[in-house]
Amino acid sequence: MRPFKEAIFYQIWPRSFKDSNQDGIGDLQGIISQLDYLQSLNIDYIWISPFYQSPQDDYGYDVSDYRNIDPSYGTMADFIQLVQEAKQRNIGIICDLVANHTSTQHAWFQEALNNPNSDKRDYYFFRPIKEGLPNNWISIFGGSAWTQVNEEDYALTLFTPTQADLNWDNPKVRQEIKDIMRFWLDLGIAGFRLDVFNTISKIDGLISKYPQKKGFQFADDYILNRPKGQQYLKALLQDLKQDYQFITIGEGMLIDQEAAAIMCGPEKNQLDMIIHFDLHMLGCGPLGKFDFRKGYLYSTKDFKNILHSWNKAAIKHHFHVASTMSNHDQPRAVSRFGDDHTYRFESAKALFAINFFNVGSPFIYQGEEIAMKNMKLPIEEWKDFEAKNTYQALQSMMKVPAFLAKKIIQKMSRDHARGVMQWNQSAHGGFSDVQPWFKVNDDYESINVENQNEDPHSVLSYVRQLTHLYHTIPAFTQGKHTESMLEHPHLIVMHKDDGKQRISCICNFSKKKMKYTLMEDEVVLLSNIDHHSLNQLQPYETLITLNTYS
Repeated sequence: MRPFKEAIFYQIWPRSFKDSNQDGIGDLQGIISQLDYLQSLNIDYIWISPFYQSPQDDYGYDVSDYRNIDPSYGTMADFIQLVQEAKQRNIGIICDLVANHTSTQHAWFQEALNNPNSDKRDYYFFRPIKEGLPNNWISIFGGSAWTQVNEEDYALTLFTPTQADLNWDNPKVRQEIKDIMRFWLDLGIAGFRLDVFNTISKIDGLISKYPQKKGFQFADDYILNRPKGQQYLKALLQDLKQDYQFITIGEGMLIDQEAAAIMCGPEKNQLDMIIHFDLHMLGCGPLGKFDFRKGYLYSTKDFKNILHSWNKAAIKHHFHVASTMSNHDQPRAVSRFGDDHTYRFESAKALFAINFFNVGSPFIYQGEEIAMKNMKLPIEEWKDFEAKNTYQALQSMMKVPAFLAKKIIQKMSRDHARGVMQWNQSAHGGFSDVQPWFKVNDDYESINVENQNEDPHSVLSYVRQLTHLYHTIPAFTQGKHTESMLEHPHLIVMHKDDGKQRISCICNFSKKKMKYTLMEDEVVLLSNIDHHSLNQLQPYETLITLNTYS
Protein backbone atom coordinates (compact mmCIF):
# COMPACT_ATOMS: atom_id res chain seq x y z
CA MET A 1 0.00 0.00 0.00
CA ARG A 2 1.17 3.51 -0.78
CA PRO A 3 2.32 5.95 1.90
CA PHE A 4 -0.57 8.16 2.98
CA LYS A 5 0.96 11.27 1.39
CA GLU A 6 0.74 9.58 -2.03
CA ALA A 7 -2.59 7.86 -1.45
CA ILE A 8 -6.21 8.28 -2.49
CA PHE A 9 -8.89 7.60 0.13
CA TYR A 10 -12.50 6.52 -0.34
CA GLN A 11 -15.10 6.91 2.42
CA ILE A 12 -17.93 4.42 2.85
CA TRP A 13 -20.99 5.03 4.99
CA PRO A 14 -21.80 1.32 5.29
CA ARG A 15 -25.52 1.56 5.98
CA SER A 16 -26.08 3.02 2.50
CA PHE A 17 -23.34 1.45 0.37
CA LYS A 18 -24.53 -2.06 -0.63
CA ASP A 19 -26.98 -4.54 0.90
CA SER A 20 -25.86 -8.17 0.52
CA ASN A 21 -28.47 -10.02 2.59
CA GLN A 22 -31.57 -8.18 1.38
CA ASP A 23 -32.68 -6.63 4.65
CA GLY A 24 -32.58 -3.09 3.27
CA ILE A 25 -29.40 -2.12 5.15
CA GLY A 26 -25.90 -1.95 3.72
CA ASP A 27 -23.35 -4.30 5.27
CA LEU A 28 -19.76 -5.54 5.26
CA GLN A 29 -20.41 -8.28 2.72
CA GLY A 30 -21.87 -5.59 0.50
CA ILE A 31 -18.56 -3.74 0.67
CA ILE A 32 -16.69 -6.96 -0.11
CA SER A 33 -18.87 -7.49 -3.17
CA GLN A 34 -17.77 -4.12 -4.56
CA LEU A 35 -14.03 -4.30 -3.86
CA ASP A 36 -13.24 -4.80 -7.54
CA TYR A 37 -15.23 -1.67 -8.35
CA LEU A 38 -13.38 0.27 -5.66
CA GLN A 39 -10.06 -1.02 -6.99
CA SER A 40 -11.04 0.29 -10.44
CA LEU A 41 -11.09 3.79 -8.94
CA ASN A 42 -7.37 3.43 -8.15
CA ILE A 43 -7.92 4.09 -4.46
CA ASP A 44 -5.47 3.04 -1.76
CA TYR A 45 -7.48 3.14 1.47
CA ILE A 46 -11.12 2.77 2.46
CA TRP A 47 -12.34 4.69 5.48
CA ILE A 48 -15.47 3.00 6.80
CA SER A 49 -17.81 4.92 9.09
CA PRO A 50 -18.66 3.08 12.34
CA PHE A 51 -19.90 -0.49 12.05
CA TYR A 52 -19.54 -1.30 15.79
CA GLN A 53 -22.44 -2.52 17.88
CA SER A 54 -24.79 0.40 18.44
CA PRO A 55 -28.43 1.27 19.11
CA GLN A 56 -28.11 3.44 15.97
CA ASP A 57 -29.49 6.62 17.55
CA ASP A 58 -26.75 8.43 15.62
CA TYR A 59 -26.21 5.64 13.08
CA GLY A 60 -23.13 4.10 14.63
CA TYR A 61 -21.52 7.17 16.15
CA ASP A 62 -23.15 6.05 19.40
CA VAL A 63 -21.06 2.95 20.16
CA SER A 64 -22.30 0.42 22.68
CA ASP A 65 -19.50 -2.14 22.14
CA TYR A 66 -16.21 -1.19 20.48
CA ARG A 67 -15.09 -4.78 19.99
CA ASN A 68 -18.14 -6.20 18.24
CA ILE A 69 -19.75 -5.71 14.83
CA ASP A 70 -23.33 -4.48 14.83
CA PRO A 71 -25.51 -7.39 13.60
CA SER A 72 -27.05 -5.17 10.93
CA TYR A 73 -23.61 -4.94 9.29
CA GLY A 74 -22.51 -8.56 9.71
CA THR A 75 -20.03 -10.45 11.85
CA MET A 76 -16.41 -10.26 12.93
CA ALA A 77 -15.68 -12.99 10.36
CA ASP A 78 -17.06 -10.66 7.68
CA PHE A 79 -14.79 -7.87 8.85
CA ILE A 80 -11.70 -10.09 8.86
CA GLN A 81 -12.59 -11.25 5.34
CA LEU A 82 -12.95 -7.61 4.27
CA VAL A 83 -9.50 -6.69 5.60
CA GLN A 84 -7.92 -9.71 3.91
CA GLU A 85 -9.62 -9.27 0.54
CA ALA A 86 -8.88 -5.55 0.52
CA LYS A 87 -5.20 -6.27 1.20
CA GLN A 88 -5.14 -8.64 -1.77
CA ARG A 89 -6.04 -5.58 -3.86
CA ASN A 90 -3.46 -3.37 -2.10
CA ILE A 91 -6.21 -1.48 -0.28
CA GLY A 92 -6.02 -0.73 3.43
CA ILE A 93 -8.99 -0.42 5.77
CA ILE A 94 -9.33 2.66 7.99
CA CYS A 95 -11.67 2.31 10.98
CA ASP A 96 -13.66 5.19 12.42
CA LEU A 97 -12.76 5.59 16.11
CA VAL A 98 -15.47 7.36 18.11
CA ALA A 99 -13.69 8.11 21.38
CA ASN A 100 -15.18 11.40 22.57
CA HIS A 101 -18.35 9.68 23.74
CA THR A 102 -20.11 6.33 23.97
CA SER A 103 -23.72 5.31 23.71
CA THR A 104 -25.60 5.45 27.00
CA GLN A 105 -26.22 1.75 26.28
CA HIS A 106 -22.50 0.99 26.60
CA ALA A 107 -21.64 -1.38 29.44
CA TRP A 108 -19.44 1.30 31.06
CA PHE A 109 -22.29 3.77 31.25
CA GLN A 110 -24.82 1.20 32.38
CA GLU A 111 -22.52 0.09 35.20
CA ALA A 112 -22.00 3.71 36.19
CA LEU A 113 -25.77 4.23 36.40
CA ASN A 114 -26.51 1.06 38.31
CA ASN A 115 -23.59 1.01 40.74
CA PRO A 116 -22.85 4.26 42.60
CA ASN A 117 -19.56 2.78 43.85
CA SER A 118 -18.28 1.72 40.43
CA ASP A 119 -15.08 3.25 39.07
CA LYS A 120 -17.02 3.69 35.81
CA ARG A 121 -18.72 6.70 37.39
CA ASP A 122 -15.57 8.65 36.65
CA TYR A 123 -15.54 7.50 33.02
CA TYR A 124 -18.19 10.15 32.35
CA PHE A 125 -19.36 13.54 33.60
CA PHE A 126 -22.19 13.10 36.09
CA ARG A 127 -23.65 15.96 38.11
CA PRO A 128 -26.44 15.75 40.75
CA ILE A 129 -29.84 16.97 39.62
CA LYS A 130 -30.50 18.48 43.04
CA GLU A 131 -27.78 21.08 42.34
CA GLY A 132 -29.39 22.16 39.07
CA LEU A 133 -27.83 22.33 35.60
CA PRO A 134 -24.03 22.60 35.96
CA ASN A 135 -23.83 25.19 33.18
CA ASN A 136 -25.73 26.63 30.25
CA TRP A 137 -24.03 24.82 27.38
CA ILE A 138 -25.96 24.00 24.21
CA SER A 139 -25.30 20.61 22.65
CA ILE A 140 -23.82 20.46 19.17
CA PHE A 141 -27.17 19.29 17.83
CA GLY A 142 -29.28 21.81 19.76
CA GLY A 143 -30.87 21.81 23.23
CA SER A 144 -29.11 21.50 26.58
CA ALA A 145 -25.79 19.66 26.67
CA TRP A 146 -26.95 17.98 29.90
CA THR A 147 -29.36 15.04 29.87
CA GLN A 148 -31.18 13.64 32.88
CA VAL A 149 -30.22 9.96 32.88
CA ASN A 150 -31.93 8.81 36.09
CA GLU A 151 -33.62 10.32 39.14
CA GLU A 152 -30.33 11.56 40.61
CA ASP A 153 -28.04 12.48 37.71
CA TYR A 154 -27.42 14.67 34.76
CA ALA A 155 -24.77 13.46 32.28
CA LEU A 156 -22.83 15.58 29.83
CA THR A 157 -24.07 14.78 26.29
CA LEU A 158 -22.53 17.27 23.88
CA PHE A 159 -24.01 15.58 20.83
CA THR A 160 -27.22 13.53 21.11
CA PRO A 161 -28.88 12.83 24.50
CA THR A 162 -27.83 9.18 24.16
CA GLN A 163 -24.14 9.95 23.55
CA ALA A 164 -22.41 10.46 26.89
CA ASP A 165 -19.05 12.27 26.81
CA LEU A 166 -16.07 10.35 28.11
CA ASN A 167 -13.82 11.84 30.79
CA TRP A 168 -10.36 11.73 29.20
CA ASP A 169 -8.84 13.23 32.34
CA ASN A 170 -9.29 9.76 33.82
CA PRO A 171 -6.21 7.68 32.88
CA LYS A 172 -8.37 4.53 32.90
CA VAL A 173 -10.42 5.96 30.03
CA ARG A 174 -7.29 6.69 28.05
CA GLN A 175 -6.08 3.14 28.65
CA GLU A 176 -9.44 1.73 27.51
CA ILE A 177 -9.18 3.66 24.24
CA LYS A 178 -5.61 2.50 23.74
CA ASP A 179 -6.65 -1.12 24.26
CA ILE A 180 -9.50 -0.72 21.77
CA MET A 181 -7.10 0.62 19.16
CA ARG A 182 -4.72 -2.28 19.77
CA PHE A 183 -7.62 -4.72 19.28
CA TRP A 184 -8.35 -3.42 15.76
CA LEU A 185 -4.70 -2.95 14.79
CA ASP A 186 -4.09 -6.59 15.69
CA LEU A 187 -6.78 -7.48 13.12
CA GLY A 188 -4.69 -5.87 10.40
CA ILE A 189 -6.33 -2.52 9.78
CA ALA A 190 -4.31 0.33 8.26
CA GLY A 191 -5.35 3.08 10.65
CA PHE A 192 -8.05 5.22 12.22
CA ARG A 193 -10.10 8.25 11.49
CA LEU A 194 -10.56 9.90 14.90
CA ASP A 195 -14.02 11.38 15.32
CA VAL A 196 -14.10 14.94 16.78
CA PHE A 197 -10.70 14.29 18.35
CA ASN A 198 -10.22 17.95 19.30
CA THR A 199 -13.11 17.89 21.80
CA ILE A 200 -11.83 15.08 24.06
CA SER A 201 -10.76 17.44 26.87
CA LYS A 202 -13.25 19.70 28.65
CA ILE A 203 -12.31 22.69 30.74
CA ASP A 204 -11.67 22.06 34.44
CA GLY A 205 -14.81 22.27 36.55
CA LEU A 206 -17.01 22.38 33.43
CA ILE A 207 -17.08 26.22 33.75
CA SER A 208 -19.12 26.23 36.96
CA LYS A 209 -16.55 28.73 38.28
CA TYR A 210 -16.33 30.72 35.03
CA PRO A 211 -18.46 33.69 33.93
CA GLN A 212 -21.34 32.66 31.70
CA LYS A 213 -23.40 34.49 29.14
CA LYS A 214 -27.08 34.86 29.83
CA GLY A 215 -29.33 32.15 28.47
CA PHE A 216 -27.68 29.27 26.65
CA GLN A 217 -24.25 29.37 25.03
CA PHE A 218 -22.25 27.15 22.74
CA ALA A 219 -19.50 25.21 24.49
CA ASP A 220 -16.84 25.78 21.81
CA ASP A 221 -14.57 27.94 23.98
CA TYR A 222 -14.50 25.26 26.68
CA ILE A 223 -14.06 22.03 24.71
CA LEU A 224 -12.12 22.75 21.49
CA ASN A 225 -8.38 22.32 20.94
CA ARG A 226 -7.50 22.29 24.63
CA PRO A 227 -3.85 21.67 25.60
CA LYS A 228 -4.72 18.67 27.76
CA GLY A 229 -6.43 17.00 24.82
CA GLN A 230 -3.32 17.57 22.72
CA GLN A 231 -1.16 16.01 25.44
CA TYR A 232 -3.45 12.98 25.75
CA LEU A 233 -3.43 12.43 21.99
CA LYS A 234 0.35 12.68 21.72
CA ALA A 235 0.91 10.23 24.57
CA LEU A 236 -1.59 7.79 23.06
CA LEU A 237 -0.01 7.83 19.61
CA GLN A 238 3.54 7.78 20.95
CA ASP A 239 2.82 4.58 22.83
CA LEU A 240 0.95 2.80 20.03
CA LYS A 241 3.41 3.73 17.28
CA GLN A 242 6.17 1.94 19.13
CA ASP A 243 4.41 -1.32 18.22
CA TYR A 244 2.37 -0.55 15.09
CA GLN A 245 2.57 1.36 11.83
CA PHE A 246 -0.78 2.97 11.09
CA ILE A 247 -2.40 6.10 9.69
CA THR A 248 -4.26 8.61 11.83
CA ILE A 249 -6.81 11.02 10.34
CA GLY A 250 -8.17 13.55 12.80
CA GLU A 251 -11.58 15.14 12.31
CA GLY A 252 -11.19 18.61 13.78
CA MET A 253 -14.56 20.09 14.69
CA LEU A 254 -14.34 23.82 13.87
CA ILE A 255 -10.57 23.47 13.97
CA ASP A 256 -8.42 26.41 12.91
CA GLN A 257 -5.03 26.38 11.22
CA GLU A 258 -3.11 27.14 14.40
CA ALA A 259 -4.56 24.11 16.17
CA ALA A 260 -4.03 21.96 13.08
CA ALA A 261 -0.34 22.89 13.08
CA ILE A 262 -0.01 21.81 16.71
CA MET A 263 -1.86 18.51 16.40
CA CYS A 264 -0.84 17.34 12.94
CA GLY A 265 2.60 16.97 11.44
CA PRO A 266 5.61 14.81 10.63
CA GLU A 267 6.44 14.00 14.25
CA LYS A 268 5.80 10.41 15.23
CA ASN A 269 3.36 11.30 18.00
CA GLN A 270 1.17 13.67 16.00
CA LEU A 271 -1.76 13.05 13.68
CA ASP A 272 -0.87 12.23 10.08
CA MET A 273 -3.77 14.15 8.58
CA ILE A 274 -6.36 16.69 9.60
CA ILE A 275 -9.94 17.16 8.38
CA HIS A 276 -11.18 20.74 8.59
CA PHE A 277 -14.58 22.22 7.74
CA ASP A 278 -13.89 25.80 6.73
CA LEU A 279 -14.87 25.02 3.15
CA HIS A 280 -18.15 23.46 4.26
CA MET A 281 -18.96 26.52 6.37
CA LEU A 282 -18.90 28.87 3.35
CA GLY A 283 -21.92 31.15 3.44
CA CYS A 284 -22.84 30.11 6.98
CA GLY A 285 -22.97 32.38 9.99
CA PRO A 286 -20.56 32.05 12.94
CA LEU A 287 -22.83 29.56 14.77
CA GLY A 288 -22.33 26.81 12.19
CA LYS A 289 -23.93 25.22 9.19
CA PHE A 290 -27.50 25.94 10.26
CA ASP A 291 -26.75 29.62 10.89
CA PHE A 292 -28.58 31.01 7.87
CA ARG A 293 -28.07 34.72 8.51
CA LYS A 294 -25.60 35.10 5.63
CA GLY A 295 -28.07 33.37 3.35
CA TYR A 296 -25.52 30.69 2.40
CA LEU A 297 -24.23 33.11 -0.22
CA TYR A 298 -20.59 33.10 -1.28
CA SER A 299 -18.52 33.79 -4.39
CA THR A 300 -15.97 31.74 -6.29
CA LYS A 301 -13.40 34.11 -4.82
CA ASP A 302 -14.56 33.15 -1.30
CA PHE A 303 -14.30 29.48 -2.28
CA LYS A 304 -10.77 29.78 -3.66
CA ASN A 305 -9.66 31.93 -0.71
CA ILE A 306 -10.47 29.07 1.67
CA LEU A 307 -8.53 26.64 -0.51
CA HIS A 308 -5.56 28.99 -0.77
CA SER A 309 -5.53 29.77 2.94
CA TRP A 310 -5.38 26.11 4.01
CA ASN A 311 -2.94 25.14 1.25
CA LYS A 312 -0.62 27.96 2.30
CA ALA A 313 -0.91 27.08 6.00
CA ALA A 314 -0.27 23.38 5.40
CA ILE A 315 2.91 24.18 3.47
CA LYS A 316 4.14 26.75 6.00
CA HIS A 317 3.47 24.66 9.12
CA HIS A 318 4.20 21.23 7.60
CA PHE A 319 0.87 19.57 8.30
CA HIS A 320 -1.08 17.30 5.97
CA VAL A 321 -4.73 17.86 5.06
CA ALA A 322 -7.36 15.24 4.32
CA SER A 323 -8.85 17.10 1.36
CA THR A 324 -12.60 16.58 1.14
CA MET A 325 -15.45 18.13 -0.82
CA SER A 326 -18.10 16.07 0.96
CA ASN A 327 -18.62 13.36 3.56
CA HIS A 328 -21.34 11.68 5.61
CA ASP A 329 -21.99 14.91 7.57
CA GLN A 330 -22.31 17.34 4.66
CA PRO A 331 -24.62 17.92 1.70
CA ARG A 332 -23.57 16.45 -1.63
CA ALA A 333 -20.58 18.31 -3.11
CA VAL A 334 -22.10 18.99 -6.53
CA SER A 335 -25.19 20.49 -4.87
CA ARG A 336 -23.27 22.45 -2.25
CA PHE A 337 -20.49 23.91 -4.41
CA GLY A 338 -21.30 23.14 -8.04
CA ASP A 339 -24.35 23.43 -10.27
CA ASP A 340 -26.44 20.28 -9.93
CA HIS A 341 -28.79 21.29 -12.76
CA THR A 342 -27.40 22.73 -16.02
CA TYR A 343 -23.73 21.95 -15.35
CA ARG A 344 -24.02 18.96 -13.06
CA PHE A 345 -21.39 16.78 -14.69
CA GLU A 346 -19.01 19.57 -15.63
CA SER A 347 -19.03 21.04 -12.13
CA ALA A 348 -18.74 17.60 -10.50
CA LYS A 349 -15.60 16.92 -12.54
CA ALA A 350 -14.26 20.39 -11.77
CA LEU A 351 -14.62 19.76 -8.04
CA PHE A 352 -12.68 16.51 -8.36
CA ALA A 353 -9.83 18.22 -10.18
CA ILE A 354 -9.64 21.01 -7.60
CA ASN A 355 -9.67 18.53 -4.75
CA PHE A 356 -6.84 16.50 -6.26
CA PHE A 357 -4.68 19.62 -6.60
CA ASN A 358 -5.06 20.79 -3.01
CA VAL A 359 -2.20 20.25 -0.59
CA GLY A 360 -2.83 16.94 1.15
CA SER A 361 -4.50 13.65 0.26
CA PRO A 362 -7.74 13.54 -1.77
CA PHE A 363 -10.82 11.83 -0.34
CA ILE A 364 -13.79 10.56 -2.35
CA TYR A 365 -17.13 10.08 -0.62
CA GLN A 366 -19.33 7.25 -1.89
CA GLY A 367 -21.47 8.37 -4.83
CA GLU A 368 -19.39 11.47 -5.43
CA GLU A 369 -17.73 9.66 -8.34
CA ILE A 370 -21.07 9.51 -10.20
CA ALA A 371 -22.19 13.04 -9.18
CA MET A 372 -24.92 11.99 -6.78
CA LYS A 373 -26.75 15.12 -5.64
CA ASN A 374 -29.02 16.27 -2.81
CA MET A 375 -32.43 14.65 -2.47
CA LYS A 376 -35.91 16.09 -2.20
CA LEU A 377 -36.88 14.98 1.29
CA PRO A 378 -40.33 15.57 2.77
CA ILE A 379 -40.07 16.32 6.46
CA GLU A 380 -41.70 13.02 7.37
CA GLU A 381 -38.82 11.18 5.66
CA TRP A 382 -36.03 12.86 7.62
CA LYS A 383 -33.89 10.29 9.43
CA ASP A 384 -31.06 12.29 10.98
CA PHE A 385 -31.27 13.27 14.64
CA GLU A 386 -29.35 16.47 13.94
CA ALA A 387 -31.87 17.52 11.29
CA LYS A 388 -34.94 16.79 13.38
CA ASN A 389 -33.56 18.26 16.60
CA THR A 390 -32.15 21.38 14.95
CA TYR A 391 -35.48 21.94 13.18
CA GLN A 392 -37.14 22.17 16.60
CA ALA A 393 -34.28 24.17 18.13
CA LEU A 394 -34.37 26.78 15.35
CA GLN A 395 -38.01 27.40 16.15
CA SER A 396 -37.87 27.23 19.95
CA MET A 397 -34.50 28.89 20.63
CA MET A 398 -34.05 31.24 17.66
CA LYS A 399 -37.74 31.89 16.91
CA VAL A 400 -37.32 30.92 13.25
CA PRO A 401 -40.68 30.32 11.50
CA ALA A 402 -41.35 26.66 10.71
CA PHE A 403 -41.29 27.16 6.93
CA LEU A 404 -37.87 28.82 7.09
CA ALA A 405 -36.49 26.26 9.56
CA LYS A 406 -37.54 23.51 7.17
CA LYS A 407 -35.82 25.26 4.25
CA ILE A 408 -32.58 25.63 6.25
CA ILE A 409 -32.56 21.95 7.23
CA GLN A 410 -33.34 20.85 3.67
CA LYS A 411 -30.31 22.75 2.41
CA MET A 412 -27.73 21.52 4.91
CA SER A 413 -29.03 18.19 6.25
CA ARG A 414 -26.71 15.22 6.68
CA ASP A 415 -29.49 13.09 5.22
CA HIS A 416 -28.48 14.14 1.68
CA ALA A 417 -25.19 12.26 1.99
CA ARG A 418 -26.86 9.18 3.42
CA GLY A 419 -29.19 8.22 0.61
CA VAL A 420 -28.36 4.79 -0.76
CA MET A 421 -25.68 4.26 -3.41
CA GLN A 422 -27.02 4.17 -6.95
CA TRP A 423 -25.57 1.11 -8.67
CA ASN A 424 -27.92 0.51 -11.61
CA GLN A 425 -31.38 1.14 -13.07
CA SER A 426 -33.12 -1.70 -11.26
CA ALA A 427 -35.54 -1.16 -8.39
CA HIS A 428 -33.94 0.64 -5.43
CA GLY A 429 -30.97 1.56 -7.61
CA GLY A 430 -29.42 -1.89 -7.28
CA PHE A 431 -28.63 -1.21 -3.64
CA SER A 432 -31.00 -3.93 -2.46
CA ASP A 433 -33.76 -6.20 -3.72
CA VAL A 434 -36.06 -4.92 -0.95
CA GLN A 435 -37.16 -1.49 0.21
CA PRO A 436 -34.04 0.22 1.61
CA TRP A 437 -33.88 1.73 5.06
CA PHE A 438 -33.82 5.18 3.45
CA LYS A 439 -34.86 6.97 0.32
CA VAL A 440 -33.34 6.28 -3.09
CA ASN A 441 -32.79 9.50 -5.00
CA ASP A 442 -35.40 10.10 -7.71
CA ASP A 443 -32.76 10.22 -10.46
CA TYR A 444 -31.28 6.75 -9.85
CA GLU A 445 -32.43 5.38 -13.23
CA SER A 446 -30.27 7.90 -15.09
CA ILE A 447 -27.48 8.51 -12.55
CA ASN A 448 -25.85 5.24 -11.52
CA VAL A 449 -22.61 3.31 -11.72
CA GLU A 450 -23.73 0.94 -14.46
CA ASN A 451 -24.75 3.77 -16.81
CA GLN A 452 -21.45 5.57 -16.33
CA ASN A 453 -19.16 2.57 -16.24
CA GLU A 454 -18.60 2.28 -19.99
CA ASP A 455 -19.30 5.90 -20.92
CA PRO A 456 -15.94 7.58 -21.68
CA HIS A 457 -17.47 11.02 -21.02
CA SER A 458 -19.02 10.18 -17.64
CA VAL A 459 -17.98 11.54 -14.27
CA LEU A 460 -16.94 8.02 -13.27
CA SER A 461 -14.63 7.69 -16.27
CA TYR A 462 -13.18 11.11 -15.54
CA VAL A 463 -12.44 10.11 -11.95
CA ARG A 464 -10.68 6.95 -13.10
CA GLN A 465 -8.53 8.95 -15.51
CA LEU A 466 -7.75 11.53 -12.82
CA THR A 467 -6.78 8.94 -10.21
CA HIS A 468 -4.59 7.19 -12.78
CA LEU A 469 -2.75 10.45 -13.50
CA TYR A 470 -2.40 11.06 -9.77
CA HIS A 471 -0.56 7.79 -9.36
CA THR A 472 1.57 7.92 -12.52
CA ILE A 473 2.83 11.52 -12.62
CA PRO A 474 5.28 12.05 -9.73
CA ALA A 475 4.74 15.82 -9.65
CA PHE A 476 1.16 15.21 -8.47
CA THR A 477 2.25 13.93 -5.07
CA GLN A 478 5.85 15.11 -4.83
CA GLY A 479 5.76 18.48 -6.56
CA LYS A 480 5.81 21.92 -4.97
CA HIS A 481 2.32 23.41 -4.78
CA THR A 482 1.73 26.92 -6.13
CA GLU A 483 -1.31 28.92 -7.21
CA SER A 484 -1.83 31.55 -9.90
CA MET A 485 -4.39 34.26 -10.63
CA LEU A 486 -5.37 34.52 -6.97
CA GLU A 487 -7.31 37.74 -7.54
CA HIS A 488 -9.35 36.45 -10.48
CA PRO A 489 -13.02 36.19 -9.48
CA HIS A 490 -13.76 32.99 -11.43
CA LEU A 491 -10.57 31.14 -12.39
CA ILE A 492 -8.95 28.63 -10.03
CA VAL A 493 -5.40 27.83 -11.18
CA MET A 494 -3.09 25.51 -9.24
CA HIS A 495 0.22 23.86 -10.06
CA LYS A 496 2.47 21.09 -8.77
CA ASP A 497 6.09 21.17 -9.90
CA ASP A 498 8.83 18.63 -9.10
CA GLY A 499 11.55 20.31 -11.18
CA LYS A 500 11.10 17.88 -14.07
CA GLN A 501 7.43 18.43 -14.82
CA ARG A 502 4.70 20.85 -13.88
CA ILE A 503 1.15 19.61 -13.79
CA SER A 504 -1.58 22.26 -13.60
CA CYS A 505 -5.31 22.55 -12.92
CA ILE A 506 -6.98 25.41 -14.80
CA CYS A 507 -10.64 25.73 -13.82
CA ASN A 508 -13.31 28.22 -14.82
CA PHE A 509 -15.48 27.79 -11.75
CA SER A 510 -18.41 29.82 -13.05
CA LYS A 511 -21.38 29.74 -15.43
CA LYS A 512 -19.75 32.26 -17.77
CA LYS A 513 -17.19 31.85 -20.53
CA MET A 514 -13.73 33.03 -19.51
CA LYS A 515 -10.63 34.00 -21.48
CA TYR A 516 -7.55 31.93 -20.80
CA THR A 517 -4.62 31.14 -23.06
CA LEU A 518 -2.47 28.06 -22.60
CA MET A 519 1.29 28.28 -22.94
CA GLU A 520 2.83 26.89 -26.12
CA ASP A 521 4.51 23.96 -24.37
CA GLU A 522 1.47 23.11 -22.24
CA VAL A 523 -0.11 19.76 -23.13
CA VAL A 524 -3.72 19.03 -22.12
CA LEU A 525 -3.85 15.65 -20.37
CA LEU A 526 -7.46 15.71 -19.27
CA SER A 527 -10.48 17.90 -19.93
CA ASN A 528 -13.89 17.74 -18.29
CA ILE A 529 -15.73 18.69 -21.49
CA ASP A 530 -15.66 17.17 -24.97
CA HIS A 531 -14.17 20.13 -26.82
CA HIS A 532 -11.90 22.92 -25.69
CA SER A 533 -10.26 25.92 -27.30
CA LEU A 534 -6.79 27.30 -26.61
CA ASN A 535 -7.92 30.75 -25.45
CA GLN A 536 -11.37 30.39 -23.91
CA LEU A 537 -12.84 28.28 -21.13
CA GLN A 538 -16.48 27.21 -21.17
CA PRO A 539 -18.59 27.26 -17.97
CA TYR A 540 -16.96 24.97 -15.39
CA GLU A 541 -14.41 23.86 -17.96
CA THR A 542 -11.37 22.38 -16.25
CA LEU A 543 -8.11 21.44 -17.92
CA ILE A 544 -5.31 19.37 -16.43
CA THR A 545 -2.14 20.19 -18.31
CA LEU A 546 1.50 19.12 -18.28
CA ASN A 547 4.73 20.99 -18.95
CA THR A 548 7.86 18.84 -19.24
CA TYR A 549 11.19 20.62 -18.82
CA SER A 550 13.91 19.79 -21.32
